[in-house]
Amino acid sequence: MFQICELWASELIGDGFVRQGQKDFRIYGVSDPEEPEGHSVIFVKGDLSEDYTGISNSIFITRQDCLLSLNSSCVQLKSDAPKNLYGDVLNRICERLPKAEYELVNGSYISRDVRMGENVNVGPFCVIGRDVAIGDRCEIGAGTVIRDHVRIGNDVIIKEHCVIGTEDADIYRPKSGACRTLPHLAGTVIEDGCLLLAGAVLAAGDTRTTVLGKGSMIGMVGDVGHNCRIGEETLISGKASISGHCRVGVHTYVAPMAVTTNRVCVGDGAYLGLGAVAIRDVPEGEKQFGNPARKVLESRKS
Repeated sequence: MFQICELWASELIGDGFVRQGQKDFRIYGVSDPEEPEGHSVIFVKGDLSEDYTGISNSIFITRQDCLLSLNSSCVQLKSDAPKNLYGDVLNRICERLPKAEYELVNGSYISRDVRMGENVNVGPFCVIGRDVAIGDRCEIGAGTVIRDHVRIGNDVIIKEHCVIGTEDADIYRPKSGACRTLPHLAGTVIEDGCLLLAGAVLAAGDTRTTVLGKGSMIGMVGDVGHNCRIGEETLISGKASISGHCRVGVHTYVAPMAVTTNRVCVGDGAYLGLGAVAIRDVPEGEKQFGNPARKVLESRKS
């Protein structure tokens, strides 16, 4: 879990907190129902019963008819519109987080709490938010925006006009009925030696940290959605688009203008060809082309 706060559960959910003999507890962030952690807010989709008794001191948000097996230290909040309730709770977290205090440094606005390593070069017209850590020997190109809760490793090059840690299209509606995106509080990690070319976008996670693996690349105007995990030494080419909740393996190649739909897994060493549209998992080592993407049978030359 990407720890972003230290707030009391009763402070976040008010009258929804069960006070009869139940101790209050701290919330440190959000976690995914598929990999839940204690002291977090967890949005559970679907209506099937699940056993979460191993998770303590957490807030579970579900549909009215969802039956969960929970540890006695946890709280379950039920709603006819659970995603809207989840968005409301996340906004309460955001309201209680410290606000960025920016200072102008060489033509860029950088939050005062940014932790920056040695030999880091930040170009002009950048904006770097709060709770950001940047490793040694990194380059941040002009006009790049790095949002809150981002970790960048050593020897990372981010070219001009990239957007890191932004919110993706995971929509809910507050009481006003307006269309809003969920606050993405699960963070963003760029591991050592990565390369992001001009205009690349890497969205933050909203339930699970988005990770760009060691030595990987996102090409020009390529984008990786929320909650994605990209393996080591993988190439996401220019104008390629990896949708939310996807996993892409190690040593994998995604060609220019290739697209995945949500929750697709592209296996280790796989090859997704030019303009391919992956609507289902791509097995390890397989080459696929077309719309929808299909395995290519290589012909032998006599």
